Formats: sequence, structure tokens, C-alpha cells
Amino acid sequence: MGYEIVEAKYQRAVFKGSEDTLRRDFILRYGERWSHIWNSATEASEEDVDGFVESLIEMVVSRIDDVETAALYAAYGRSLSLERELEIGMALLGKSNSLEKLLKWGLAMHFSDEVVAAPPYLAKLLMKLAEKAPKLEVDVLGELSSADGPTLAQLEGLLAGDFDAELHKAIYSQLPTSFQLGQLAVYTPEVGLVVNPLFSREELLTSLLELKKRRADLLAKALSLHGEYEFSADYRCGVQYLSIDGSLENSGVVAICPWMSYARRLGRLHNLVLIVEGRRPPNVAGGRGVIYVEGGEVEVVKPPNPSKLFNYLIDILYSVGFVVLED
Repeated sequence: MGYEIVEAKYQRAVFKGSEDTLRRDFILRYGERWSHIWNSATEASEEDVDGFVESLIEMVVSRIDDVETAALYAAYGRSLSLERELEIGMALLGKSNSLEKLLKWGLAMHFSDEVVAAPPYLAKLLMKLAEKAPKLEVDVLGELSSADGPTLAQLEGLLAGDFDAELHKAIYSQLPTSFQLGQLAVYTPEVGLVVNPLFSREELLTSLLELKKRRADLLAKALSLHGEYEFSADYRCGVQYLSIDGSLENSGVVAICPWMSYARRLGRLHNLVLIVEGRRPPNVAGGRGVIYVEGGEVEVVKPPNPSKLFNYLIDILYSVGFVVLED
């Protein structure tokens, strides 16, 4: 039995989806011979590969004509198994349009209409290829620093798993949008967030919060508020504890956010006053108190019934020299 037929039998045995998807794989991999191999690969079983692993590896190696792409897939790309995520992830690694190559080589194959992965019998080959992967470097903080506030707020919420589309619209006067953040990440509503497989979502979130802390600390210093300040990992913003007279009613927390945080615990804070860095977006609806700060200028969107603490904070900003614009 030819090794291509062994390979084909394996895929037919494990594949769960439409024949059209499977047929496209066969046409890519076997060319004009696909129909013959298709018809020869009936009565398939996963066990058909037993005893042929080394020969299957040699066959796949003989097809590979772009070792760098194969190595990057083996080292990083194969952590993504949904077809569209894999396409985007490989593009973030600098290898656009590489899915067809992976399927043609047999280094990856469809296991369903959406799932593309390397067959388990190639485990040894994948380990060897991963060792050949070039060292890639991405300026994470540099690329994060180039993005605007709404994009960073959306990215943070997606990474943390608490993104709130309605709150995003209320703060930034825009619905969530598709974005590409350099080589770091791509978001589309259809696919969701795909992070460059060079690093995990947790690693990207950590870098994002490092930048946010740095900016929040600088903003807190510029605001010159009295009271205890810290950057909170729980709220993912700087927090300044402020009191007018020491009473509970007239005490609260000023959240100092270089971009919005959708951490649910933030919204539960007693007597919260929200400061967001950046200009007030046009057409921001009233109903939620927000203080926008950029440079030496403050734009205030007052809530329907501002607290004494909210008004006290506005007075402080006047007194330390900010230009304050109130609606």
C-alpha cells in the first residue's frame, strides 16, 4: 500500500465534516491523482498509520519546499487549530497565505470543516522542525504604545475576558471595531482576537498592563491629588483614595485610567469617579460621569446627580491649573 494512501486513509478516518472540505485537501495534496487516491482510501482506520510513521515523515519532508514556514508552524503556529485563527496567526509570524502550503505538504490537515492541525504521527518531525525556527522579535511595548486608547481598551478587555461593548460605546462613543495591532494581534468580530503565537494572551496582557501602569503613574502625578495612590492589578487602573471630610458619604475612589478598564470589580467601588486619558469623543452620551484628561486640559461629562466628591475633584483640577471644560 502506497504511503499516500496510508495518509489519505488516516485523514478520511479522523475527518468529521463536509466532503467538500476533505476533497479540497486531497486536491491540494495529491493534484491530478486525488480521485484515484480518494477511491483507494475507503474503509479507513486511524490504525492504518501504525508501522508507517517513519515513511510518512519522509514523504512529508520530501514535499516541504519552504523550511522556514514549516519550522514557524511547528514552533508556534500549531498552537492555533481553528482554520481562520491559524491563517491570521501565521500572517502575524510574517507568513501570509501559508495555510495552503501546510495542507499541500501534509504537515497539517483538516480534522473538521474548521479545525486544521498536524497529524499526531508527525510528532517527531514537528520537534525537529521547531528547532530550526528562526528567532523572531517583536517590539511589544513599542507597538502597544502606538495604538490609541479605544483600541487598547478593547484589546485589554478581550485579553482579560471581561470586555463590555456597551460600556465601551458609552466611554468612547463608538462600537467595537476590527483592528490589527502591528504584529501583536488581530481582532475581527467573525474570528475574535488572535494573538501572535510567539507569546500567550497572558504574556501580552502583562505587557499591556506594564505600559498602563507607567502611564497611570504619570497621569496621577500630573493630577496632583492628595490621598493614597496605587496602581491596582484588580481594577487595572490607578486608584486614588480621596476624602473631603473623612466621612463615608464624602469619600471614594478616583480611578485613573490611561484607557478604560472593564474589570467588573471597578464598577462596584463606592463613590467612584472615573478619569480617562484622552480627549472627550464627540457625541458621548450623558448619564455616566467621566472626566477626560489630555495634556493640561480637562473635559467633564457630569452624571445626572454628581456627588460632592465629583464636584470636589473638579474644584481641585481647577486649582492646580488645568483648563476645565464642563458640559
